[in-house]
Parts: sequence; structure tokens; C-alpha cells
Amino acid sequence: MLQISSTTLPVPKSVIYSQNKLWSANTGRLDSGYFVGDLIGIKKKYEVTFPPLTTTQLSTVRAAINTDFASVTITNAEGGTDSVTAYFGDLTVESYSWHNGIQYAINATVSIIER
Repeated sequence: MLQISSTTLPVPKSVIYSQNKLWSANTGRLDSGYFVGDLIGIKKKYEVTFPPLTTTQLSTVRAAINTDFASVTITNAEGGTDSVTAYFGDLTVESYSWHNGIQYAINATVSIIER
């Protein structure tokens, strides 16, 4: 399940789920090689790839992510639901293909990153 604000998007073909650590500005390695810094947060990131989309479905995805921040509800890696405020990376589409007279977007992918 993937919903951005009040728009339900097509069910993703795949989602790569990651947790990204945010470190303080004083983070780094000392001359001795010892790592220093403070972990200040962990944010979620979802790399969403859609199945082949019609041009109408692609337009729906594009409209939903063409904003600065939005509420996102998505099925997580454990089968539960995450609800986050997020921003979005660039929408990429590998190519277009025709099947039965209908044009489809192939491998449309977008990053959803927790604010």
C-alpha cells in the first residue's frame, strides 16, 4: 500500500527499505583512526519501483510527488504500516513500451525520504 496525502498510488512492484543514520557536524575520524560523533537521528527511506504504468497512472504518481513535503503511508519491510512526512527524489522512468495498443511507463522509480 502506498498513499501520498489523499492519493492512493498503484501498488509498487518493489520497495527497497533503508534506515539512514544522521550524525552530528563533529563526526569523523581522528588521526588515530578512532571514529567520533553523535548519532542525532535515524530516518527512513523507500526506493519505490512501480510495475508498468499507463500514462494516466504515471500522471497520478507525478502529481502526488510534485510537492515539497507530504504525508506518506506505506507498507514497511515487516508487513506493518509506516506513516511519515516525506520529500521525494526525482521520478525516473526507464522507457516506454506498447502492449495491446496502450502505452506503458516501465520501471518508474522514486525515492521517498523521511523529513
